[in-house]
Amino acid sequence: MSMAPNLIAASENSATLPRKMRAGVYRGPGRVATEYVPVPEIADGEVLIQVAACGICGTDLKKIQHGFIAPPQIFGHEVAGAVAAIGRGVHRWKEGDRVVSFHHVPCGACFYCDRGLFSQCPAYKKVGLTAGFEPNGGGFAEYVRAMPWIVERGMIEIPADVSFEEATFVEPVNTCLKAVEKARVEAGETVVVIGQGPVGMLLMLLARRAGARVFTTDPMAERRAVSERLGAAATFDPLACSVAEEVRKHTAGRGADAVL
Repeated sequence: MSMAPNLIAASENSATLPRKMRAGVYRGPGRVATEYVPVPEIADGEVLIQVAACGICGTDLKKIQHGFIAPPQIFGHEVAGAVAAIGRGVHRWKEGDRVVSFHHVPCGACFYCDRGLFSQCPAYKKVGLTAGFEPNGGGFAEYVRAMPWIVERGMIEIPADVSFEEATFVEPVNTCLKAVEKARVEAGETVVVIGQGPVGMLLMLLARRAGARVFTTDPMAERRAVSERLGAAATFDPLACSVAEEVRKHTAGRGADAVL
């Protein structure tokens, strides 16, 4: 159901915003259609973001391919864009600000957050970014509405020298960085990263950034080639060799300190 028009922010830009926008709407397993849908209307404390770029996460593909969630939906949660309108009471952001927006964030103050178990936080389980229908990210549309808790804790300004496309990596890099930190990867250690898809590549780069020597595996030759080009010490085809034996050969028999 649409929100009442009087909830739209009073701003110079709000009067010139389009009423309709293009969106990739999920209509059932394997089906995403380009449709015209209403531009989200924002309430007090909310922000409207014009999407400039949105990453395609593996979870988006799985939702689309396997029909885990009932349609209609607008997916896409790796969002970067510019603030198009602000709701009353929003003071941190202004129109034109270049931002990345998360689609859910922890409260930072509950039992789970105190213990670093952020994904168990009740606030984290609420999706606060939407382009319409059931909130589900919405980045596969031209505009998204950020709800108050996202505006307060889940939006980040993009530095001037970072492109929108580069900024969409904030969410997946954040996910991978948590894994590297939990593994306590340190300089001089040996790390093995299993798989060199997008997440595996990020893990490899972050482990190298921490100072580790990194070996990678992937059955696809193209991915192994990219991995080596980006700095892997060596990369192995797990279908053609024993990865454990290869790693021992390259580490004087010591093996790996961490496997991601």
